[in-house]
Amino acid sequence: MTRLSNLMFGGFFLLVAGTLAAQTAATPHVNLALGKPVTGSPICKPGEEASKAVNGKVASKTQDKFCTLQTPSWLRIDLQQVSPITGFTIKHAGAGDEPVSMNTRAFTLRVSPDGKTWKTVVDESGNTASITEHRIAPERARYVELDVTKPTQTDDPATRIYEVEVW
Repeated sequence: MTRLSNLMFGGFFLLVAGTLAAQTAATPHVNLALGKPVTGSPICKPGEEASKAVNGKVASKTQDKFCTLQTPSWLRIDLQQVSPITGFTIKHAGAGDEPVSMNTRAFTLRVSPDGKTWKTVVDESGNTASITEHRIAPERARYVELDVTKPTQTDDPATRIYEVEVW
């Protein structure tokens, strides 16, 4: 991108051409949840434990997801220390090559500094996307909880979460 500037010297304007570097790449987020302790609702079957939602991998279908048939369902991440949080990325069923009709429809994200006092920072009621990004006003928290009230776009009762990133 080229920027033109006018400078005035002794009553005359001088046109100066300069170059501006456009920021094209988003600033990468540091995933505070990666590999941290996590608990959740009872699983669909062995191999679909809550820990799959914070392992940094998104493999297709049943290899790398948290799955539960409990509705409502929940997933709680312990960041192991109070940390500044500015947002979340959630990778739903479609991110793992499952049908987008299986993407989480309605959910909330809550944060807590102590595991006792909770604040809702995201309240989504009509999601259809396979990957959602949620920027929030900065919060300091040790715990993050994902509460799912409508697991899919249909009547399928299974919540499928491939990854929860906290940043």
